[in-house]
Amino acid sequence: MDAPYIAIGRIIKAHGLRGEVSVKQLTDLPLDASCGIPLFVTPPHPALQATTILSVRQGPKGPLVSLDGVDSIGLAAELVDRSLMARAEEVPVSDSGPDVTGWAVVDVERGPIGAIADTIVTGANDVWVLAGGPYGEVLVPVITDVVLDLDDEARTIRVRLLPGLLPEETS
Repeated sequence: MDAPYIAIGRIIKAHGLRGEVSVKQLTDLPLDASCGIPLFVTPPHPALQATTILSVRQGPKGPLVSLDGVDSIGLAAELVDRSLMARAEEVPVSDSGPDVTGWAVVDVERGPIGAIADTIVTGANDVWVLAGGPYGEVLVPVITDVVLDLDDEARTIRVRLLPGLLPEETS
């Protein structure tokens, strides 16, 4: 039996005259990390059974992908609702970092602001949902301007919150 396969994306719609497709990502791994690995179109299409991702760019509603062998809007439209599968051993491993759920978050100016209750994954950056602190629920963008450092042993994260991230304090 062949190696197990992983669905890395589903073609949602054709985009543009050159055959780009809008793809719904089905794994934690960004689609551009799959560039160059052999992909199989399922169910197979008579004109395209195997392909590779040539490039990925961000479109207005998600990733737009150029596939090897797809150079027209007609063929791209025929691929809608098909999945892109890869052999499991060829898919790069995602380096998503440590699970920080439950870690305390401390602002350098305000002190403790809560613990991470959840992580919201967005297209641009993750957002931590903090709870249990003096400010109620706080959303913290996981970006280099905000997150200063992580202490694995103490399970704490030091941040510098941007203006407007905390509810306004009443006098």
